[in-house]
Amino acid sequence: MDTIRQISFDVVHRLKRAETSEQLFQELQSAGGDFGYDSFIVTGLPQRPSELLADCSLLVGWPLEWAQRYTERDYVRVDPVIEHIRHTIDPFVWSEVAYDRAEPGPARVMNEAPSFGLVDGYCVPVHRIDGREAGVSFGAARLDLSDDARAGLHMIAVYAFSKAASLRSDAAAAPERGASRRCSQREIECMRWAAAGKTSWETSEILTLSQRTVETYLASAAKKLHAVNRVQLIAEALRRGLID
Repeated sequence: MDTIRQISFDVVHRLKRAETSEQLFQELQSAGGDFGYDSFIVTGLPQRPSELLADCSLLVGWPLEWAQRYTERDYVRVDPVIEHIRHTIDPFVWSEVAYDRAEPGPARVMNEAPSFGLVDGYCVPVHRIDGREAGVSFGAARLDLSDDARAGLHMIAVYAFSKAASLRSDAAAAPERGASRRCSQREIECMRWAAAGKTSWETSEILTLSQRTVETYLASAAKKLHAVNRVQLIAEALRRGLID
């Protein structure tokens, strides 16, 4: 049986070969089966008060409901895990983070997360050469990491962030900002209802469309906005002001 060290190197090799954000997302999702995490996020951190987490996120593999709640309530301003990333270069387990439990903001984030399957997690800070801060965080309902697994996730996180940032830069530089990249009114309507927490079936009932048509509109919008899943699609649509 492969050791966790060999598995880690294999994952990194596949991450380096990923040609799209979709492939990168799938590789990170698949690796969760070997390391025991259920969700993940690859993101920069807001540098200005006006900047949202959605402006910085590269890959969002959080549960949809938690991602929506986190964004709507602007938890990035009070999340003790985010604050800890800013003050350390060492990977850490969420439960190791000290915070004032009397403060309502941090306590709310940490108390609500387990309801969405995020009981504990492992976070790898990424401090970039330009001074900007970032991190890769892996969440789980139950976390029990060996020293080798921690080292492996550390390496995987660094490569995942580098690759995700590179793919985002390539996408931004691509000459695809013309009319063909604009979302249609129907696509925007479907994204708006998705952001409100409606399923594709519920949206189809509201808009008097078939469920397959709704899913086609959402897939088309995701392709235009370079989103790899519905959470990231909603975040990108919010960032661009397509929905509110």
